[in-house]
Amino acid sequence: MTMGILIAILMIAVAAYFTWRQGLTLQVLRLDSKLSRAHRRYLVKQYWRRLFGSLVLVVLAVMLFGSLFLDYEPLRKPVDELAQAEQEADKQATRFLIIYWMALLLLVMAVLALAVFDLWATVRHGVQQQKQLFQEHQEMLEAELEEHRHRQSEMN
Repeated sequence: MTMGILIAILMIAVAAYFTWRQGLTLQVLRLDSKLSRAHRRYLVKQYWRRLFGSLVLVVLAVMLFGSLFLDYEPLRKPVDELAQAEQEADKQATRFLIIYWMALLLLVMAVLALAVFDLWATVRHGVQQQKQLFQEHQEMLEAELEEHRHRQSEMN
């Protein structure tokens, strides 16, 4: 029980940290007018991706915390000895537990999918930035080469 509470608190702390960090990123976007349009768009999309991921993480933490209060006790009597109403109540409780844990596991999968998607977007942006730097470097080298050739032709 204590471990579940600690995990839920840790998940909420991580979500709060990422929300705070993305808030700082949004402030930088508002203040820095030198950022390129593509970089600005990347940072805005990153802000929304991580904000949504933090929200899902908080919902997951609340569900994990709530699971501590669910009734997992097995029946005290065999099913044959129970009245029809108690059997139906047991079936409903079992269905609720199954659906609850399925939803919790789907949220875990959603958090992992969001993390992979964010990683993919970051890598893609990094590759684009690397290509842009390479292109700028090539253009600079070509300009220097042209200048060097021009000076050589003037010397001859």
